[in-house]
Amino acid sequence: MLKHKILWADDDYEDLQMMREVLERKKRNFEIVEVHNGKEALEYLKEAQEKSDLPCLIILDINMPVLDGKETLSIIKNTEEYKEIPVVVFTTSESELDKLYCKKFDTEMVTKPPTFSTLGAALDRILMECR
Repeated sequence: MLKHKILWADDDYEDLQMMREVLERKKRNFEIVEVHNGKEALEYLKEAQEKSDLPCLIILDINMPVLDGKETLSIIKNTEEYKEIPVVVFTTSESELDKLYCKKFDTEMVTKPPTFSTLGAALDRILMECR
């Protein structure tokens, strides 16, 4: 069975581990490609484009080293080959400025839930973006 590929950029290893656990429990058919900053995300997208294997969804954290989520989002949405890939910003930020920034790029911003039990519902909503 073909798995849907999701590119997930987040420098918090614990958050990435929780996401994997939630997806495994839900028995969802997704392959998560993990990167830890925006630079790695863009490098992955370049390689995936060359192989005609782009992800169905990109999930970005805002606060990452090297290249943050906002800069990465801007580059993705301004790159012809990537701009149609759905992007969700999944972050601890509740900043109105961050929300406005995401809205500028027609990108949903989801605040990370504080508990493991509420994470599943948030992930279900995000994964619906994977086309």
